[in-house]
Amino acid sequence: MVVNILLWTWEFTKEASPWLLLGFLFAGLLKAFAPSELVFRCLGQRNLRSILTATLIGIPLPLCSCGVIPTGIALSKSGASRAATLAFFVSAPATNITAILIALGMIGWRFTIAMILACFGVALLTGLLSFVIIKDNVKQRKLKKEAYDFNLREMLSSKEELKAKLRFSFNYGFIDMVEDIGLYLILGLIIAGIIAAITPEVIIERYLGSGIISLFIMVLIGTPMYICSTGSIPFVAALIGKGMNPSAGLVFLIVGPATNLSTILAIFKSMGRGTALLYVSSVAIISITIAYYLGMVGWI
Repeated sequence: MVVNILLWTWEFTKEASPWLLLGFLFAGLLKAFAPSELVFRCLGQRNLRSILTATLIGIPLPLCSCGVIPTGIALSKSGASRAATLAFFVSAPATNITAILIALGMIGWRFTIAMILACFGVALLTGLLSFVIIKDNVKQRKLKKEAYDFNLREMLSSKEELKAKLRFSFNYGFIDMVEDIGLYLILGLIIAGIIAAITPEVIIERYLGSGIISLFIMVLIGTPMYICSTGSIPFVAALIGKGMNPSAGLVFLIVGPATNLSTILAIFKSMGRGTALLYVSSVAIISITIAYYLGMVGWI
């Protein structure tokens, strides 16, 4: 059992590593090259526009479950509102151009459209719920943004501005961000490995055939695990081919990438327990609702 857990953890780590590196790279480049004033102006206001913008920005980005963490936190520290940041945390890992193309080829255009719409709806509504329920301290975000801007200006005091920016982006992405969330990422991958090792595949296939209960089961399976949307599509396609409820597959492809333990722990650390709880519950409930409706009307 221990060996099996270690093997699964290693598999998840190998699958996550390229996306994590990409995420840390994006975070550093975003912090160094994207003006905080622009981020704050586009995503920093507590309104529908910032949530919608964050949702649309996230959908095409090639970020997977763990790779979105450093990028999302970098957005938050650059002045993005809590609601916009949570919307980005859903939309970025849940789908991307590669995942859309693979789903189109393996599952069909109707399911692919449903996946895109579900991703958009869950991200937007999660952001809106955060906007309504949790008060965002704009003054505190401005102070946080100004502190990071000061550090960046200090780094850019030399004449070689481009080199200074690249140096800053590397330090921020691969040192500061790793120190900030590295332990939580490791913990999340280990727990995902434990769950994968002790969950028999026969149970998954037996209880996911039909009915709304299959959607809840997929939430329970997908929430704590590290799941890459692109890599999970062949798995979901195979299960649908064996008779799994397509709505359950849709829930799995939204909830899994958006709510792995590493993401939950990172949100908990950076935004607090209430925000993490709201994020997980919103993604789960909204995903089930949208997927169940699409199945009920016969779209998937």
